[in-house]
Amino acid sequence: MRVKRIAGLLMLSALWVITGEGHLADGKTLAGRWMIATEPQTSSFTLTHLPENGHYSLVISDGDEGSNSGSFSVDQLQILRAVMLEAEKFALSEEGVSKEPITTRFMDKGERAFIIDVQKVGNQSLLFLTLKTEIGRVTVNAGKINRSIRRKEGFFFDLLAELQSVLPKPLAQPSK
Repeated sequence: MRVKRIAGLLMLSALWVITGEGHLADGKTLAGRWMIATEPQTSSFTLTHLPENGHYSLVISDGDEGSNSGSFSVDQLQILRAVMLEAEKFALSEEGVSKEPITTRFMDKGERAFIIDVQKVGNQSLLFLTLKTEIGRVTVNAGKINRSIRRKEGFFFDLLAELQSVLPKPLAQPSK
């Protein structure tokens, strides 16, 4: 089973600051730097089931020359799904909105391969996905949400939908 999603992410001419730590595909840090995003970026993912061991191969590409891949168990991908769901919920909310851009990081303490950064700027929430494996690290613009009209764009949402469809449904939490 092989699924490939490609989404163009056009960031309008906007001036923003990353307050968390992140790295571009070329290894430059995003921490504390002013960035001007004026060119469209096409990011993509490929999720492939590996029947020989039950794992999945995940490849993330920034549309340029930066990419990273790894083989992940179902348990690891369930963690990625959970982190993505929490990041999406936060990105849709008005929590953490201020006059200055603020970046909030989502990750699991036990699984450091996946990092989602959500940056809130005006009515927009920008989503960045970092994939860290033995072969390296890549951070890509994964999507954006216009909170005022709840419009979602980017491969972040395609990847989340794909994870929802191929992974077992999470067990319901017992009521307290």
